Amino acid sequence: MNASVQELADENLIEALREHARWQSPCECVEKDGLLMVAGANAFPIAFRNCIVRIDPRVSAQAALEAARDFFWSRNRGFTVLVRASRDKDIDERLRAMGIAPAAEVPCMLIESPVAQPAIPPGIRVQPFRETLHVQHAVQVNQEAYEAIKLPAQETRLFFGRPGALVSPRIAGYVAYRGNLPVSTALTLLSGKGAGVYWVGTILQAQRSGLADLCTRLATNAGFAAGASVVTLQASAYGEPLYRKLGYKTYDRLLRFRHPENVPK
Repeated sequence: MNASVQELADENLIEALREHARWQSPCECVEKDGLLMVAGANAFPIAFRNCIVRIDPRVSAQAALEAARDFFWSRNRGFTVLVRASRDKDIDERLRAMGIAPAAEVPCMLIESPVAQPAIPPGIRVQPFRETLHVQHAVQVNQEAYEAIKLPAQETRLFFGRPGALVSPRIAGYVAYRGNLPVSTALTLLSGKGAGVYWVGTILQAQRSGLADLCTRLATNAGFAAGASVVTLQASAYGEPLYRKLGYKTYDRLLRFRHPENVPK
Protein backbone atom coordinates (compact mmCIF):
# COMPACT_ATOMS: atom_id res chain seq x y z
CA MET A 1 0.00 0.00 0.00
CA ASN A 2 1.86 3.10 -1.20
CA ALA A 3 1.90 6.50 0.44
CA SER A 4 0.18 8.28 -2.44
CA VAL A 5 -2.88 6.04 -2.13
CA GLN A 6 -3.05 6.68 1.60
CA GLU A 7 -2.74 10.42 0.92
CA LEU A 8 -5.74 10.30 -1.42
CA ALA A 9 -7.72 8.44 1.24
CA ASP A 10 -6.85 11.00 3.90
CA GLU A 11 -7.75 13.85 1.54
CA ASN A 12 -11.18 12.30 1.13
CA LEU A 13 -11.69 12.26 4.89
CA ILE A 14 -10.87 15.98 5.00
CA GLU A 15 -13.21 16.66 2.09
CA ALA A 16 -15.94 14.70 3.88
CA LEU A 17 -15.73 17.19 6.76
CA ARG A 18 -16.21 20.07 4.34
CA GLU A 19 -19.07 18.28 2.61
CA HIS A 20 -20.89 17.49 5.85
CA ALA A 21 -20.63 21.19 6.67
CA ARG A 22 -22.41 22.00 3.39
CA TRP A 23 -25.27 19.69 4.37
CA GLN A 24 -25.90 21.22 7.80
CA SER A 25 -27.82 24.38 8.56
CA PRO A 26 -26.65 26.49 10.24
CA CYS A 27 -22.97 25.61 10.04
CA GLU A 28 -19.61 27.37 10.15
CA CYS A 29 -16.66 25.77 8.38
CA VAL A 30 -13.41 27.63 8.94
CA GLU A 31 -10.17 26.63 7.23
CA LYS A 32 -7.17 28.73 8.22
CA ASP A 33 -3.70 28.51 9.70
CA GLY A 34 -3.40 24.83 8.81
CA LEU A 35 -6.59 23.77 10.62
CA LEU A 36 -10.11 22.84 9.58
CA MET A 37 -12.82 23.56 12.17
CA VAL A 38 -16.52 22.86 11.82
CA ALA A 39 -19.17 24.30 14.16
CA GLY A 40 -22.36 22.58 13.10
CA ALA A 41 -26.10 22.77 13.48
CA ASN A 42 -26.05 22.36 17.27
CA ALA A 43 -23.54 22.04 20.10
CA PHE A 44 -23.34 18.22 20.12
CA PRO A 45 -19.55 17.55 20.21
CA ILE A 46 -19.24 14.88 17.54
CA ALA A 47 -17.13 14.21 14.47
CA PHE A 48 -18.43 15.97 11.33
CA ARG A 49 -20.52 18.33 13.53
CA ASN A 50 -18.26 20.13 16.02
CA CYS A 51 -14.70 19.07 15.34
CA ILE A 52 -11.20 20.09 14.41
CA VAL A 53 -8.59 18.36 12.27
CA ARG A 54 -5.06 19.48 11.47
CA ILE A 55 -4.41 19.73 7.74
CA ASP A 56 -0.89 21.19 7.91
CA PRO A 57 1.50 18.96 9.90
CA ARG A 58 3.73 21.96 10.62
CA VAL A 59 1.12 23.30 13.07
CA SER A 60 2.09 22.27 16.59
CA ALA A 61 -0.23 20.30 18.83
CA GLN A 62 -0.32 23.18 21.31
CA ALA A 63 -1.23 25.72 18.62
CA ALA A 64 -3.95 23.44 17.21
CA LEU A 65 -5.60 22.87 20.58
CA GLU A 66 -5.38 26.52 21.60
CA ALA A 67 -7.04 27.53 18.32
CA ALA A 68 -9.77 24.95 18.87
CA ARG A 69 -10.48 26.19 22.38
CA ASP A 70 -10.67 29.79 21.16
CA PHE A 71 -12.99 28.86 18.29
CA PHE A 72 -15.38 26.50 20.05
CA TRP A 73 -15.43 27.94 23.54
CA SER A 74 -16.25 31.39 22.13
CA ARG A 75 -19.34 29.65 20.70
CA ASN A 76 -20.06 28.03 24.08
CA ARG A 77 -19.65 24.47 22.87
CA GLY A 78 -17.37 21.50 23.27
CA PHE A 79 -15.63 19.84 20.38
CA THR A 80 -14.07 16.65 19.07
CA VAL A 81 -10.42 16.50 18.01
CA LEU A 82 -9.88 14.12 15.08
CA VAL A 83 -6.50 12.43 15.32
CA ARG A 84 -4.99 10.23 12.61
CA ALA A 85 -2.66 7.79 14.36
CA SER A 86 -0.05 7.99 11.59
CA ARG A 87 -0.14 11.80 11.27
CA ASP A 88 -1.08 13.33 14.59
CA LYS A 89 0.94 11.45 17.20
CA ASP A 90 1.96 14.68 18.92
CA ILE A 91 -1.68 15.76 19.33
CA ASP A 92 -2.56 12.30 20.65
CA GLU A 93 0.23 12.50 23.23
CA ARG A 94 -0.68 16.02 24.33
CA LEU A 95 -4.36 15.19 24.82
CA ARG A 96 -3.53 12.10 26.86
CA ALA A 97 -1.10 14.15 28.96
CA MET A 98 -4.04 16.48 29.68
CA GLY A 99 -5.99 13.48 30.99
CA ILE A 100 -8.26 13.19 27.94
CA ALA A 101 -8.70 9.67 26.59
CA PRO A 102 -10.12 8.93 23.14
CA ALA A 103 -13.89 8.56 23.12
CA ALA A 104 -13.63 6.30 20.09
CA GLU A 105 -11.05 4.71 17.81
CA VAL A 106 -11.97 3.31 14.41
CA PRO A 107 -10.04 1.82 11.49
CA CYS A 108 -9.52 3.92 8.38
CA MET A 109 -9.81 1.49 5.48
CA LEU A 110 -9.32 1.58 1.72
CA ILE A 111 -9.66 -0.52 -1.40
CA GLU A 112 -7.86 -0.03 -4.72
CA SER A 113 -10.05 -1.89 -7.19
CA PRO A 114 -13.78 -2.41 -7.81
CA VAL A 115 -15.66 -5.22 -6.08
CA ALA A 116 -17.96 -7.76 -7.72
CA GLN A 117 -21.24 -6.19 -8.75
CA PRO A 118 -24.05 -7.30 -6.41
CA ALA A 119 -27.11 -9.27 -7.41
CA ILE A 120 -30.33 -7.44 -6.51
CA PRO A 121 -32.44 -9.78 -4.30
CA PRO A 122 -36.04 -10.51 -5.29
CA GLY A 123 -38.41 -7.88 -3.96
CA ILE A 124 -35.69 -5.24 -3.66
CA ARG A 125 -35.20 -2.25 -5.94
CA VAL A 126 -32.36 0.24 -5.73
CA GLN A 127 -32.75 3.93 -6.41
CA PRO A 128 -29.78 6.28 -6.91
CA PHE A 129 -30.08 9.75 -5.39
CA ARG A 130 -31.90 11.64 -8.14
CA GLU A 131 -34.01 14.02 -6.06
CA THR A 132 -34.33 15.29 -2.53
CA LEU A 133 -36.95 12.66 -1.67
CA HIS A 134 -34.39 9.88 -2.12
CA VAL A 135 -32.01 11.63 0.26
CA GLN A 136 -34.81 12.02 2.79
CA HIS A 137 -35.49 8.29 2.55
CA ALA A 138 -31.79 7.59 3.16
CA VAL A 139 -31.90 9.81 6.25
CA GLN A 140 -34.97 7.94 7.43
CA VAL A 141 -33.03 4.66 7.18
CA ASN A 142 -30.00 6.04 8.99
CA GLN A 143 -32.03 7.57 11.82
CA GLU A 144 -32.99 4.05 12.82
CA ALA A 145 -29.72 2.35 11.90
CA TYR A 146 -27.48 4.74 13.83
CA GLU A 147 -29.77 4.97 16.83
CA ALA A 148 -28.90 1.29 17.36
CA ILE A 149 -25.27 2.38 17.88
CA LYS A 150 -26.23 5.20 20.27
CA LEU A 151 -26.55 8.18 17.91
CA PRO A 152 -29.96 9.74 18.65
CA ALA A 153 -32.26 10.02 15.64
CA GLN A 154 -32.55 13.79 15.97
CA GLU A 155 -28.76 14.08 15.77
CA THR A 156 -28.69 12.08 12.55
CA ARG A 157 -31.35 14.37 11.07
CA LEU A 158 -29.26 17.44 11.84
CA PHE A 159 -26.42 16.15 9.66
CA PHE A 160 -28.80 16.45 6.70
CA GLY A 161 -30.46 19.80 7.31
CA ARG A 162 -30.04 20.63 3.61
CA PRO A 163 -30.91 17.32 1.90
CA GLY A 164 -30.97 18.94 -1.53
CA ALA A 165 -27.21 19.52 -1.21
CA LEU A 166 -26.69 15.77 -1.57
CA VAL A 167 -28.26 15.75 -5.04
CA SER A 168 -24.89 16.74 -6.43
CA PRO A 169 -22.21 15.55 -8.86
CA ARG A 170 -19.98 15.14 -5.79
CA ILE A 171 -22.28 12.49 -4.31
CA ALA A 172 -23.33 9.05 -5.55
CA GLY A 173 -25.98 7.75 -3.17
CA TYR A 174 -28.25 4.72 -3.16
CA VAL A 175 -31.42 3.68 -1.36
CA ALA A 176 -32.68 0.10 -1.39
CA TYR A 177 -36.44 -0.36 -1.10
CA ARG A 178 -38.59 -3.34 -0.20
CA GLY A 179 -41.83 -2.38 -1.86
CA ASN A 180 -42.19 1.29 -0.95
CA LEU A 181 -40.24 1.00 2.30
CA PRO A 182 -36.66 2.34 2.30
CA VAL A 183 -34.58 -0.32 4.05
CA SER A 184 -30.89 0.29 3.35
CA THR A 185 -28.56 2.99 2.05
CA ALA A 186 -24.99 4.09 1.39
CA LEU A 187 -23.36 7.01 -0.35
CA THR A 188 -20.04 7.84 -1.94
CA LEU A 189 -18.36 11.22 -1.70
CA LEU A 190 -16.11 12.00 -4.67
CA SER A 191 -12.87 13.96 -4.28
CA GLY A 192 -10.91 13.75 -7.52
CA LYS A 193 -8.77 10.61 -7.56
CA GLY A 194 -10.20 9.58 -4.22
CA ALA A 195 -13.68 8.60 -3.09
CA GLY A 196 -15.18 7.67 0.26
CA VAL A 197 -18.13 5.57 1.38
CA TYR A 198 -20.23 7.10 4.17
CA TRP A 199 -23.56 6.61 5.91
CA VAL A 200 -24.02 2.90 5.34
CA GLY A 201 -27.17 1.86 7.19
CA THR A 202 -30.00 -0.67 7.26
CA ILE A 203 -33.21 -0.56 9.27
CA LEU A 204 -33.48 -3.12 12.05
CA GLN A 205 -36.10 -5.35 10.42
CA ALA A 206 -33.98 -5.70 7.26
CA GLN A 207 -30.59 -6.37 8.86
CA ARG A 208 -28.69 -9.60 8.16
CA SER A 209 -30.28 -9.83 4.72
CA GLY A 210 -27.28 -8.72 2.66
CA LEU A 211 -28.54 -5.21 1.96
CA ALA A 212 -25.63 -3.38 3.59
CA ASP A 213 -23.34 -5.51 1.41
CA LEU A 214 -25.44 -4.57 -1.64
CA CYS A 215 -25.38 -0.83 -0.98
CA THR A 216 -21.69 -0.79 -0.02
CA ARG A 217 -20.75 -2.59 -3.24
CA LEU A 218 -22.75 -0.10 -5.30
CA ALA A 219 -21.24 2.86 -3.47
CA THR A 220 -17.70 1.47 -3.75
CA ASN A 221 -17.96 0.85 -7.47
CA ALA A 222 -19.53 4.26 -8.04
CA GLY A 223 -16.31 5.79 -6.76
CA PHE A 224 -14.18 3.85 -9.23
CA ALA A 225 -16.63 4.51 -12.06
CA ALA A 226 -16.21 8.25 -11.39
CA GLY A 227 -12.44 7.98 -11.85
CA ALA A 228 -11.18 7.34 -8.32
CA SER A 229 -8.09 5.19 -7.90
CA VAL A 230 -8.89 4.48 -4.26
CA VAL A 231 -12.09 4.29 -2.19
CA THR A 232 -11.91 4.77 1.57
CA LEU A 233 -14.13 4.62 4.64
CA GLN A 234 -13.98 4.76 8.43
CA ALA A 235 -15.48 1.57 9.81
CA SER A 236 -17.68 1.05 12.83
CA ALA A 237 -17.29 -2.17 14.83
CA TYR A 238 -20.50 -3.38 13.17
CA GLY A 239 -19.38 -2.61 9.64
CA GLU A 240 -15.72 -3.63 9.78
CA PRO A 241 -16.27 -7.38 9.13
CA LEU A 242 -18.34 -6.58 6.02
CA TYR A 243 -15.73 -4.19 4.65
CA ARG A 244 -12.92 -6.68 5.23
CA LYS A 245 -14.96 -9.32 3.39
CA LEU A 246 -15.24 -6.95 0.42
CA GLY A 247 -11.47 -6.41 0.37
CA TYR A 248 -11.01 -3.17 2.30
CA LYS A 249 -7.74 -2.98 4.27
CA THR A 250 -6.80 -0.82 7.24
CA TYR A 251 -4.25 1.90 6.49
CA ASP A 252 -4.63 4.08 9.62
CA ARG A 253 -6.62 4.57 12.81
CA LEU A 254 -8.89 7.55 13.53
CA LEU A 255 -9.15 8.57 17.17
CA ARG A 256 -11.82 10.95 18.43
CA PHE A 257 -10.99 12.94 21.54
CA ARG A 258 -13.93 14.81 23.00
CA HIS A 259 -13.37 17.97 25.00
CA PRO A 260 -15.77 18.52 27.92
CA GLU A 261 -19.24 19.72 27.02
CA ASN A 262 -19.22 22.04 30.08
CA VAL A 263 -17.27 24.89 28.53
CA PRO A 264 -15.27 27.13 30.90
CA LYS A 265 -16.70 30.63 31.24
